[in-house]
Amino acid sequence: MPRASVISCPRCKKTLAKEGKIKCRHCGAEVLAITNLGLVIHLIDKLDVNKDEIKERLWPDKNWIEAMIEDENRYHQAFFGQIFDLTHYREVLARYGQAKIIEWKKLGLEVHFLPPVIFMEDRELPGWKVKPNNWYWQQLKANKLLRHDQSNLVAVKEAKLEGIVVLVDTRLKPHYKDGKQMFANDKNFLGNLIANLRKVGNIARYDYGPQTSRFGVSSDEWEKQIKPALAEMIPEANWRLETAIEANIIPQLYTDMPRKDDGTTNTWVWYEEFFEDESYRLYGGVSDYGGLASVDWRYSGTHCIGRAFRPLGVLEP
Repeated sequence: MPRASVISCPRCKKTLAKEGKIKCRHCGAEVLAITNLGLVIHLIDKLDVNKDEIKERLWPDKNWIEAMIEDENRYHQAFFGQIFDLTHYREVLARYGQAKIIEWKKLGLEVHFLPPVIFMEDRELPGWKVKPNNWYWQQLKANKLLRHDQSNLVAVKEAKLEGIVVLVDTRLKPHYKDGKQMFANDKNFLGNLIANLRKVGNIARYDYGPQTSRFGVSSDEWEKQIKPALAEMIPEANWRLETAIEANIIPQLYTDMPRKDDGTTNTWVWYEEFFEDESYRLYGGVSDYGGLASVDWRYSGTHCIGRAFRPLGVLEP
């Protein structure tokens, strides 16, 4: 982690002369001033405190991009066994700025770089412990998996990450509780949006839990109603669902996220790919059928109290 060149008093904002437990010579406040941000962030992550607020105070503006670059390199090295060119990532961070990154983080979204990598069934990577099931690879080879390319559906030729900067939903997929299960702290991200669409009748009401629930939403409702509404709410990103390979990789790549345990929960989420035509869509992730390896298909118009959706926002520099 980077070292801060300047430390300011949190009360009066004046520069402190030294580090350690000291009294500010300007206002008399007692301050714990430490320049080793890596150590501080490691320690506060283990405390039951408002971590984001503390990190904002300790993380000088001039260093925040370098810190995020270093973190991303660390994740990539652990999973892929290599690092990548993060110029695109740096440009996106610089464009949107620290305040916007923090705003998104309060919604449960983190900005990351998914490097350009092609995956094959027999490929070995240090962090790739769970691979998609055999059915997924068979359908991929048979050109039966499809994605939107503007207004057309085209065959997916490869299982790959696309070298894109993304807003990742960090929440853990919840355990099934008779339809009452909820994604944590989701009200300000998707909860209110979904409830409003249900209230006006744009998507079906949910009879098994709160109207703010992501569960019981069809693939068609995501495409025609929720995605456009989310694009109005957070217009900086191009929104879609995670592909099956992204949903498989992200929990294994970003091991500090709550969703690192996605494979242990017995609910499903829709994926971005369609199967054979637009009437059917991929879904998966349920622990009873392989967890992160689980990939299957269902009719796009179906509502299921054990199946939800997870958006992914693509950011441009």
